[in-house]
Amino acid sequence: MSILVKLHQCLLKAENLLLVTIVLSLIMIAVAQILMRNVMGGGLLWADAYTRISVLWIAMLGAMLASRQRNHIAIDIVVQRLPTRWRGLAQRISNGLTGLVCFVAAWFSSDFLLQEFAYADKAFADIPNWLCEAIIPFAFIVIALRYSIAALIGDKHSA
Repeated sequence: MSILVKLHQCLLKAENLLLVTIVLSLIMIAVAQILMRNVMGGGLLWADAYTRISVLWIAMLGAMLASRQRNHIAIDIVVQRLPTRWRGLAQRISNGLTGLVCFVAAWFSSDFLLQEFAYADKAFADIPNWLCEAIIPFAFIVIALRYSIAALIGDKHSA
């Protein structure tokens, strides 16, 4: 097995592990917050901010996972109605346009991230907002690369 294949598999496992870790931590902190509020009359000061940020990370990591497995929401009624010989090409064009849109989204979200860096606001526990929001351009770049590669070299899911 080549080194690139092994690296790719490690990155996919890391993506899964990160998603599972965030979901489990979100559940544990939410349950702890509920118990602390009901039993002790108070809770963790940073738990609400952590919950909001965790939901953002779960959404973006989930989008990355969906793009990897082609389980995303797609409007492909045109591709489905094309003759079989045209479906592969239409799917490649669709993948290319999706990649382009995601690169544009990554560009604008990077600009947003730079603005957040300049404001230097804190999310919670001295963690800056920009660090918590860094998943946005990162996820869009990953998704854009996946679709661009599928557009250029084809995809087993295309036809």
